[in-house]
Amino acid sequence: MSSNRLLRFFSTEGATIGILLVGVVVLFSILNSSYLTSENIENILVQSTFVLIIAIGMTFVLITGGIDLSVGSVLGLSAGISVLVLVDGGGFLLAVLAGLAVGLGFGLLNGILIAKAGINDFIATLATLGIAGGALVLIAAEKPLTGFESSTFSALANDKVVGIPLPVIIAAVMVVGLELVLRRTGFGRVVFAVGINREAAHLSGLNVDRTRIAVFVISGVLASVSGILLASRLSSVPPRLGQGFELQAIAAAVLAGTSLAGGRGSVARAALGALFLGAVNVGIQLEQIDTAWYQVVVGLSIVGAMVIDRSVRELALSRMRMHVPPDTTPAMPDVLAGAKEGR
Repeated sequence: MSSNRLLRFFSTEGATIGILLVGVVVLFSILNSSYLTSENIENILVQSTFVLIIAIGMTFVLITGGIDLSVGSVLGLSAGISVLVLVDGGGFLLAVLAGLAVGLGFGLLNGILIAKAGINDFIATLATLGIAGGALVLIAAEKPLTGFESSTFSALANDKVVGIPLPVIIAAVMVVGLELVLRRTGFGRVVFAVGINREAAHLSGLNVDRTRIAVFVISGVLASVSGILLASRLSSVPPRLGQGFELQAIAAAVLAGTSLAGGRGSVARAALGALFLGAVNVGIQLEQIDTAWYQVVVGLSIVGAMVIDRSVRELALSRMRMHVPPDTTPAMPDVLAGAKEGR
């Protein structure tokens, strides 16, 4: 009985990332006694939120079978525009709205290029990655993106509520809210249906193009949210801010069992993936290891997570002689039926 329970656990989506997270925490706790201090735990949580938020948006895109390479540059440009507004004398609300508008605009552009113009999502988002990244460099060359005076903006990423850092609260609310959207709404069911079989979803009367545009908008807006919080945290925006965040977001989602082929994923599990990367990053910093190793970990995570998670689950399922538990992705007919009801 205990053996079957263990195998059932390993057959569950995201079980591997849970084990890896615990393993990393144990390892760095042994290496450094200050790793599990309350101050360092808070540091891990805060550092994880920036990747976590864009990983949520990436999860929606990946479930539909797409990919968004522009999120890192959109994050950076959103941060830059927000700070530029503040430096030029604009208020807090205008700065936040301007930053969000960047993400909304790039999300719409990506979605339209991909869903309506028929451009491959890799090519389209690679192009917008270059546009957003170049725009930030040009803006930063014209005016230093630092030195603003807005205590409200600074409070976004530095204040606490009942002892919990505000970015952590914002990220937690997003995880819960968007996991419910993904699992409990008609839109969420359509997202899964598009990822499982785009043609079947279209033939069933679902608006595939609108759904694909929507997930890119979600991804762009969440990249902006992360960028605004990061600008608040840093109080400045360097010209290359955001570079590499797209790979971290993909790694966080894939580590948590989100399929690059579409049709499977979870916002809550993506949060675990982001926490794993944050735990590794902070551990590397504490041990004063070359930070380039973190990039190595991110790259290896994308490949290793797919191989390990698939191998472990297939082994467990073969031993149990059963199918994947029903709490993963529902069968295509069930998804389509639910999606039609809520479209």
